[in-house]
Amino acid sequence: MRRLLLAAASLVLALAAGAADPEFYEYWGDGRAELSSYKIIQPRYGELRDGFGVMVFVTEDLNRQTLIKVESPTPEADRRYTLKLNNVLKFNTGIYDYSVMTSVFSFVRAGEGGFGRDRFDFAKVSLTMQDWCGHVFDEVRATPDQLHGRLASYFEVEGNRDYRLPRPSSFVSEDELLIRIRELDGELMAVGETQQLQLLPSLWQLRMAHQEHALVPALLKKGNVEQHQVGGSDRPAVPWTWTVEEGERSVTVWVASGHPRQILAWHSSDGGRGELLTSVREPYWRLHGNSDEAMRERLQLPW
Repeated sequence: MRRLLLAAASLVLALAAGAADPEFYEYWGDGRAELSSYKIIQPRYGELRDGFGVMVFVTEDLNRQTLIKVESPTPEADRRYTLKLNNVLKFNTGIYDYSVMTSVFSFVRAGEGGFGRDRFDFAKVSLTMQDWCGHVFDEVRATPDQLHGRLASYFEVEGNRDYRLPRPSSFVSEDELLIRIRELDGELMAVGETQQLQLLPSLWQLRMAHQEHALVPALLKKGNVEQHQVGGSDRPAVPWTWTVEEGERSVTVWVASGHPRQILAWHSSDGGRGELLTSVREPYWRLHGNSDEAMRERLQLPW
């Protein structure tokens, strides 16, 4: 109930500010999360691995100063309304397993971060990765003109350190693109349009490649609606493709052409791919009893 009341309060304030189309708040301001499960092929150590994933999309208020979720009485002026994506990935490599979660937040309203940019502007992204060797935490937060990063790693070559990156007007986080390309509040780009980006590669991509944090040139293109097969059925979908560093790596993501424009599938040039299994809307934070494990069957999750 408390979470629903907070969502309703955010909805009233957002509508008063004229922040987005009412359809957005009718779907995202109802106190539930969108839970989508995926069958995934994940490349690792030169081989393709079977895996599963879940994308959790939900709106939350962050504290304006700390960018931490608001869970206590906080003045409305100190709250920032965001859309969160928790992108969960699990797969095995031989005897041991990987557990990865990337958590990215976008400001729903333009100018929420004090940046004066578009709706769904980047707020922050963090990665947690665990395998049997150890674990890693990596986080990047936005300021008006910089990206502030913090890495805490099990591995000696990386260690614990802070880092800074520029934040040009063409900056985009690859992790946040999964929010932006859903076009939840109006078009991001016209069909057939391309944009030059300064891309922060996904934190998981940097983790796998053991690359330094840096922005790289990339090209983003929005394709025409086409039929894409998902679960044995053709679905009308918009293909989005980004190509990184002169064709070194490319990713295509198919987004459903109709509301609520879910992520249907993706293919990567490294052989990785994913396909939607099913999607439900539930207040998952309340479904923690033993009897609620049946929900995992609905999501077709094997672990």
